[in-house]
Amino acid sequence: MAIALEYRPFEAADLQKLETLWLRDTTWGVITPRMWQDYVVDAPLGPPAGVVAIDSATGDIVGQFPFIRALVQVDGQVHRGFRPAAPILSKRVSSLLQLANPFGHPVAEMYTRTMAAIEAEGPGVVYMLPDPRWVRFLKMFTGLQSGKVPLHSLALPLAEPLALPAGFTVEPITTFGAEVDALWQTASTQHGAAIVRDAAALRWKVGRGDWEVLGVRARGTLVGLAASRQKGDRQWLVGDVFAADLDEALRATLVAVCLLADRRSREAPATKPVHKVALAVTPAMAPAVAAVGFVRDAYDFPLVVQAFGDGCRHDAVAPARWYVSAND
Repeated sequence: MAIALEYRPFEAADLQKLETLWLRDTTWGVITPRMWQDYVVDAPLGPPAGVVAIDSATGDIVGQFPFIRALVQVDGQVHRGFRPAAPILSKRVSSLLQLANPFGHPVAEMYTRTMAAIEAEGPGVVYMLPDPRWVRFLKMFTGLQSGKVPLHSLALPLAEPLALPAGFTVEPITTFGAEVDALWQTASTQHGAAIVRDAAALRWKVGRGDWEVLGVRARGTLVGLAASRQKGDRQWLVGDVFAADLDEALRATLVAVCLLADRRSREAPATKPVHKVALAVTPAMAPAVAAVGFVRDAYDFPLVVQAFGDGCRHDAVAPARWYVSAND
């Protein structure tokens, strides 16, 4: 039995039907009013772009593929950015599909229709760290480039104490303002491409929930920032981390977050242990990461990117040029 689907842009009024889809066809739980407010209503660059799939017979939303809005900096120039989130497709629809052409799959339809819509608005960059199982599917689309960003980790609790280098101090960051903007302005030149991590972006991204954000200072100036939290099974995950340089300041920032992870590991209940601190590592970061004691882990983050329009060159957004963090 075939099923007829229609597609249209995502609308803020879709909340009730999306709640039904999430509850029935994902393991993510309910969409809380706070989640909807944070990620749709109060998103700093506006609600997600994206297309929903609708069952023509019932009017139910049976698929969603949101593209989260961001800003992407490439060689000093800021461009519109979009991060495709995990797609959802009703299990019932999946069971009824009879497709010879993979481009006719509802997820492919939602992707291509969303791309057409955002391309019509002007140039930009799409980036994502997808589930590895989606990479082969995504490689079907013309213009996408793919690479890998390795995970590095350090066992917890620390076997030997780490000492913060002389001249550096650490403090929690609870407000994001001009100092964070200035630090990002310096750090943003260290890689060819990255999503913008200024105060406004970080306030929305890691300024709530269970993220712990540390600031590292040298002679009173903010020279490093690291956001981290317990994530999944047995892991303390470092997300956004950057510093005024890729040498001493980055090492001090990594030591600071490792000391925090060590404390959290020792405090963790036996039912929820923390056995390692981990982060995504670019080639430019690798020397400082190794100096602190991190070693290569068994996982790679897939990175998929695409420049569209005439905003920046294809080679300018090659995966090897990016700074990405595990929470991108």
